[in-house]
Amino acid sequence: MANTKTIVKNTGLLYIRMIVSMVIGLIAVPIVLRSLGEVDYGIYNVVSGIVTMLAFLNNALSSTTQRFLSFELGRNSTENCRRIFSTSLSIYILFCVLIIVLGETIGLWFVNYKLNIPPDRMAAANWIYQFSLVSFIFSVLSAPYNAAIIAHEKMNIYAIVCIGEALLKLGLVIGLLYLGGDRLILYGMFMMIMSALVFVSYAIYSRNKFSECRFSLKMDKDTAKQISGFAGWGVFGAVSNIFKNQGINIILNQFFGVLVNTARGLAFQVDAAVNTLIQNFFLATKPQLIKSYSAGDTDGMFRLVDVSTKVGYYLYFIVSSILIIDTEFILSVWLGNIPEHTVIFTRLVLAGNMFSVLAQPLMIVIHATGKVSLYQFLSGLSGILVLPISYGLLIAYDNVLVPFIVIILQNLVYWIITIERTHSLAGFRIRPYLLTCIKLLIISCIIFVPAFLLYRMMSEGWLRLILLTVINIIISACTIWLVGLNSIEKDYVRTLVIGKLRKHKKD
Repeated sequence: MANTKTIVKNTGLLYIRMIVSMVIGLIAVPIVLRSLGEVDYGIYNVVSGIVTMLAFLNNALSSTTQRFLSFELGRNSTENCRRIFSTSLSIYILFCVLIIVLGETIGLWFVNYKLNIPPDRMAAANWIYQFSLVSFIFSVLSAPYNAAIIAHEKMNIYAIVCIGEALLKLGLVIGLLYLGGDRLILYGMFMMIMSALVFVSYAIYSRNKFSECRFSLKMDKDTAKQISGFAGWGVFGAVSNIFKNQGINIILNQFFGVLVNTARGLAFQVDAAVNTLIQNFFLATKPQLIKSYSAGDTDGMFRLVDVSTKVGYYLYFIVSSILIIDTEFILSVWLGNIPEHTVIFTRLVLAGNMFSVLAQPLMIVIHATGKVSLYQFLSGLSGILVLPISYGLLIAYDNVLVPFIVIILQNLVYWIITIERTHSLAGFRIRPYLLTCIKLLIISCIIFVPAFLLYRMMSEGWLRLILLTVINIIISACTIWLVGLNSIEKDYVRTLVIGKLRKHKKD
């Protein structure tokens, strides 16, 4: 059985990080928008996105290292951990060289000749591109150290670094309001400096605390082949995310201009804040899932999959439902003046990601098996097809909402593929899982309908938002306790709460 106490502790630490980072992020975005203006904000979103899209590749590499380190830690193999870390970092360095070559040739050409950018801001756009490229290199080099921290489940360090990064970002953003010069260029430089500091922090801690984090230029061929094969399919999946996300950002720029990029960027800022809530939970469960599989405890792994599916979905739905219902007022409080299309973009992005939340625990199980080729091919292909389908439909209908609807349908297809692959690779039982998902849908309707009716009956304002939030939380808690949890899960919650209360009394 997975170490649930460790998961609870690490989830708590990550949520402290999340709350601080989310609050700071929500404060920072309107300041940046006001400092840069809608046009420059859109330029930053689309230009940095050319490099940021490579972050999906970085996530694939980091996920690969996490998987192999967690697997070997589950088998108590320190020597293999050393070999995996050094080989991974060597691969990442070679990857950085490739990215610099491609970035300074094809990427630079694309920024200068293909993006729809006002001519008087082209020089600033080139500075932003260079800063973003350097930031990406630092994030790639941070990945193996970050992976080691997560594999060892040292979430306190991960949380501290992320909180420090968020606080520094807020300070730098506020500084934009008082500095002269080109604020767009300064903002890009600030983001690059933060990436460098995060890399240094992770590297120093990991080298001092984990024996395997001693880099050696010796690359083990067999390990490199194994990691490259796993990472290769991960990179293919990451490329599909590039097509689905940044590719859509680019064609929206070409069809509708930078102001639509601003609206899309803001919608994804909201989604990133909510998604962080979920990813923190899955980040805490991921090492335990992989270690359970490597130790042969498949029953414990599947129990954790069931619990994490429910908890992850409940967390996402409870928060996102309020944002979907009262989007316009929440955005007006946050931004003041809401750019056109931001409200509908936000609603569609939040709704579509519910399928991805359901797929997340199953995807971790697939990674644990190491047999990812067919899964990454099928899910990656579905993501790649989003771009040509959206482009063709935009030519036919010229409707700014088309790509968002296509992405929602692709998320559904991705979820179905993930279910089938988990069943084939790990013997996951589909029928009980689908019954759980049907129960989640029923609970969602019970929670959503009263909140929506209240939204329609009351006029816009703080009173409506507060009542929506309170009623949503009360109905959610009651419904989840009465319908959403089984007897074992209820007993665990009771034991956990009673234990916390007893500990508090002793203290």
